[in-house]
Amino acid sequence: MNSAGHYSFGDFLILVLFCAVLFGFKLGDRALWSPVEGHYAEIAREMVASGDYLTPSLAGMKYLEKPPFFYWLESANIKWFGLTEWSLRLWPAVFGAMGCLAVYFAASKLFGRRVGLFSSVVLATSTLWYIMAHVIDLDMAVSTLMTCALLCFLVGSSEQPGYRRRFAMWAFFAFAALATLTKGLIGIVIPALVIGAWILILQDWNILRTLYLPSGVCLFLLIAAPWHVLISRANPDFLSSYFFREHLQRYFTKPQGPFEQP
Repeated sequence: MNSAGHYSFGDFLILVLFCAVLFGFKLGDRALWSPVEGHYAEIAREMVASGDYLTPSLAGMKYLEKPPFFYWLESANIKWFGLTEWSLRLWPAVFGAMGCLAVYFAASKLFGRRVGLFSSVVLATSTLWYIMAHVIDLDMAVSTLMTCALLCFLVGSSEQPGYRRRFAMWAFFAFAALATLTKGLIGIVIPALVIGAWILILQDWNILRTLYLPSGVCLFLLIAAPWHVLISRANPDFLSSYFFREHLQRYFTKPQGPFEQP
């Protein structure tokens, strides 16, 4: 069936197998790229070695520039599968597949099964998406989480007010919170800007009434706020380093950090 709102379990299985082969083939054959892959792998390794999952560190020094969600996932893989190139690249590959599956379900819901399948395959075989699914970096994770957030908003906005719309909008806030825990405030700022542009262009101010903002904001804070509060209490310099330097100053200057060349 090609009508909107239809997708199949068979399609899901085919896409899972397709993504597993595409993103998993020779995942651990290549040595870590320097410096990015080595840095992010080392942060996760030091978390496991120290047992400190609150404050990320790099070469024994506090690394407060980015939140820890991706490092937590990498640390779990190190514990489960060992410290190997394959285990460290597994999560980027999983996020790559997750983004393709999310596109399939959302496009099938809105435009039909055929559009969903083609959209998913096009994304999976896009050069940059394919490359980033093989690189230990925050970009694939945050891109997928923000994509899922916006797709949930898009699907939710197509539903009539009720439990389906409510759950879709709650999913939007949950994915945005995880994106914020992955790479900072862009996890909510970029989706908010997209939705703001949507409202302005369409002049659809009524959407604000059915975003379930009070409960959605509470859900967002429940997921994203605890680490920010705890890290601020444990590290008094966190606010200036994280919010001012990483979220404001770096967009107007070129800061010197572990990933920038002097």
